[in-house]
Amino acid sequence: MKSKHWFLPKCYGYGFFPITWQGWLATLILLGVMILSAYTNNFFNSQVDFPDGFRFLLDTIIITTLFSLIFKNKVKGGLRWQWGRRK
Repeated sequence: MKSKHWFLPKCYGYGFFPITWQGWLATLILLGVMILSAYTNNFFNSQVDFPDGFRFLLDTIIITTLFSLIFKNKVKGGLRWQWGRRK
């Protein structure tokens, strides 16, 4: 039986990492969207001014929040704050 989970939660803190090809594909898509956001906000220029830098920071927060909300049901055990492994 195949696992329906694409991600495992981190041991400490809030977050998850991919364990299947679907999880890796979703992570690569997130990375591509982040690079596209950096490019459109002139983040790769040698001098980044305040509006572009702030816009990129805002985009990063929004994109990662949406990514987490969309894929929270694909995390084994659910997405919550972790205090380490239970014994």
